[in-house]
Amino acid sequence: MATQANLLVTALVVSVLLFWRIPRKRYPPGPRRYPILGNLFDIPKTHAYKKFAQYSKDLDSDIIYLDAAGTPFIILNSLEASVELLDKRSIRYSSRTHTTMGHDLVGCQRLFVMLPYNDEWRESKRVMVKHLSAPDQTPIVSRIRDFVRKSLLPNFLTSPEDFLVHIKNGVGGSIISLAYGLPIRRVADPWVALADEGMQCVTAAIVPGKYAVDALPFLKYLPEWFPGAGFQKEARESREVLRRFFRNPFEATKKGMADGSVQPSFLSQSLEDASETDDKEYREKLLENVGGMFTAGGTDSSVTAVKTLVAVLLLYPEVQMKAQAEIDTVIGSSRLPDFDDKPNLPYINAVVKEVLRWQPPIPGGFPHMSTEDDTYKGYFIPKGSIVMGNTWAIMHDEKTFPDPSRFDPERFLTPLGQLRQDKNIPDPEIVATFGFGRRICPGMNVGLTGFWLAAVSIISCFNVSPQLNESGEPDVPKIEYLGKELIHPEPFKCRIKPRSKQATSLIQSEYDETSEYV
Repeated sequence: MATQANLLVTALVVSVLLFWRIPRKRYPPGPRRYPILGNLFDIPKTHAYKKFAQYSKDLDSDIIYLDAAGTPFIILNSLEASVELLDKRSIRYSSRTHTTMGHDLVGCQRLFVMLPYNDEWRESKRVMVKHLSAPDQTPIVSRIRDFVRKSLLPNFLTSPEDFLVHIKNGVGGSIISLAYGLPIRRVADPWVALADEGMQCVTAAIVPGKYAVDALPFLKYLPEWFPGAGFQKEARESREVLRRFFRNPFEATKKGMADGSVQPSFLSQSLEDASETDDKEYREKLLENVGGMFTAGGTDSSVTAVKTLVAVLLLYPEVQMKAQAEIDTVIGSSRLPDFDDKPNLPYINAVVKEVLRWQPPIPGGFPHMSTEDDTYKGYFIPKGSIVMGNTWAIMHDEKTFPDPSRFDPERFLTPLGQLRQDKNIPDPEIVATFGFGRRICPGMNVGLTGFWLAAVSIISCFNVSPQLNESGEPDVPKIEYLGKELIHPEPFKCRIKPRSKQATSLIQSEYDETSEYV
């Protein structure tokens, strides 16, 4: 017995010595991790990007490590770290994570943004870029202008209390029209409603930590009737919504091409460009999926940005006054603003940039996945890590943007009122807002074009102010931002009135009030 005990002690001592001689990997700093669960409860359900930014301050590190029940999360809270990994080393950080609920059960991988870095993703991006970077952008610009002048502005004029709905229909409708060429109703369009329903299903299915099946994938085999398997019913209903989201507008466009009822669009031109040697079934499925991605991208981030613009005009009346004064000086009151005016409106351009900085639509950045082990600043980043460039942290860095919670367009202006050309100040229209590296949004220019024209047109034609309370005093609402991947202002109320009779006349002259379609 004594001999066995001595052997056991010797083996234990040798094991400990060997353990300490093995080089241990040095992970980035992060909050204390607990056995098995790790930092699962340190990841908030909402406003996680703010918590992640605070970790950097507390730990004095721009790169943070969390372990969510075995899944490593790497949060990049500086532009330097995000560019170094997601841009310069994009070959290692261009894939996406696979979720059981989102991918296996709901089918979110059909969206271009959710695809791993593979041949399908590369081909999808190629057809998108081919259409969006065509030398002649006139058709795209013209379609956006039509929706601003024939949908957004008239609806603001006739029923301003429903402005949040009108933004979704006017801004989101323009993207659906560009993708499919389908006629869009000025009010309550069913294609816009379907797009909104589809994106709600997607964003719900990919929320980290929401579903037990993501942590325990074998649960996906449980039948819907099994106790605790309610997620199966939700997945089934979401799959059906996504089937209609992708399939219905695609089929409507093909039918419209045959009878001549649709306008030229991404889908119609891509179908016409298809070679006879192409695999028709594969090609159509690819285009069906990419068409859905057009809709998803435009009906979310662009819509959110315009809603935030209205919130800014409500909360910061001095910004509204300065912007209107610039428009009055440069454009006057005899016509509506147009894209040709953009170079002459530096304050308006600064407002647009500040909206994207102040409340970036995807504040935490869309999650990348590392496909190789890597090191950064001596820290180990394991293969399979979820890596996120925290846009909020970048755009709210107090060293770059003092008093970052304050809305201040003049951050981007020189003392003489011109746009600053300072490489040390990140431009939200170029940096971080639309992603990093190979995963940067290919439709960012279209989104920015729509946002800019909607913003300048609303500012030019309307005054936004608080509603009055029972005492006749302004009742300024507190505007809350919620959401998971993509945030949006919760519904709020305000007064929206035309600035003048001349503004009303200009709006009315641009559309046919007898037609329900744009």
